[in-house]
Amino acid sequence: MKALIPGILLLVCGCGSEVDTDVSHLIQQSNQAFQERDYHSALALADSALVLNKNSSDAHFMRGRIYFELQQWENAETAYLAVINLTPDYRGVRHNLGNIYFGQRQFQNALNEFIQATQNHPTPMSWHATGGAYNALGQPDRAAVAFRKAIELDSLYGPAHSSLADLHEQQGNYFESLKRNEIALNLQPNHFPNQLRQARLLLRLDQIDKTVALVRHLITEHPYHAEPRHILGQALARLGLSAESSRLTTEAESLRVIIQKEGQLANVVENQPTNFQAQIHYATALRRSGNLEKAMTRYLIAQALRPDNVDLQFHIATLEIDLDDLERAEERLTRILNADSNYVLAWLGLGQIYTKTDRLTLAENAVKQAVQLNPDHPAIRQFLEQP
Repeated sequence: MKALIPGILLLVCGCGSEVDTDVSHLIQQSNQAFQERDYHSALALADSALVLNKNSSDAHFMRGRIYFELQQWENAETAYLAVINLTPDYRGVRHNLGNIYFGQRQFQNALNEFIQATQNHPTPMSWHATGGAYNALGQPDRAAVAFRKAIELDSLYGPAHSSLADLHEQQGNYFESLKRNEIALNLQPNHFPNQLRQARLLLRLDQIDKTVALVRHLITEHPYHAEPRHILGQALARLGLSAESSRLTTEAESLRVIIQKEGQLANVVENQPTNFQAQIHYATALRRSGNLEKAMTRYLIAQALRPDNVDLQFHIATLEIDLDDLERAEERLTRILNADSNYVLAWLGLGQIYTKTDRLTLAENAVKQAVQLNPDHPAIRQFLEQP
């Protein structure tokens, strides 16, 4: 069960001082860059704020958020501890610090921070995180109490309902888990972990027709995940459809091998967050398995490490094309060509975008430019051979 990091940022309002106003402006700019996942710029702006005022709790907190996203845990921890030293009851800092410890499996330290968060600024999120830490420490009864406190504060807080469903499932209370999970699904209809739990519970409760309908939908929506195929294989076996069941089980095992390899790459970047090549290798693996959003996250972490790497910028642009973020991809490819007009693949990428957006004359010119630069490039031949 994973605790959630809050999206909290307190901006300096300014007290009439020119320095305070400048610091506030820099933090706002940093936050904007952060929201756009331009972590390199966000960090530079936060650092600039600290140059003006080394005691700015907001600037230290901003740095903590950025380093957390970059999974540079020690730097994030240092930033949050600086906030606590300056402003002990700063909103969100205890929760975020707890998330760092939780992610590093320091569950008792995480619990201490989450409890402090509930005392300083009680929110459904902080109580939910407290429950997650209790559960990780093998104290499910206390975890359940914390989850219910989250729901008392906000009955529509889906993650707490989901976590209670998880607890019931772990304890074998499948009917109770199903009821709670249905509440969670009503609040978050497309939440994949809840959908998977629903399928597992329906299967355990021998509601086979509902199980089959749900997991067939999940396989269509999430073709690169192993568990829906595994569940469907089990359900079909109960219906006596052994051949299809066997095929699905084999497919699930093949997907699990891929997921296991991704897990190995994930462990490398977890232990070496500033390893540029490791981030690229992991992003590539995620992309091949269809996890495009996760791949983008990894590319953007790598970008923070080497913001001027042109090949990385091209990979990000092509992924943006795959994600149908054509405007952003076009801007990125244009920047690449402004820096290096001989970058063949960037011209080809622009050709793809222009074709997709019905700017056929521009598309033809872009492809011609690519062909003139390198007519024998395999990517150009492949593009030209497309129907």
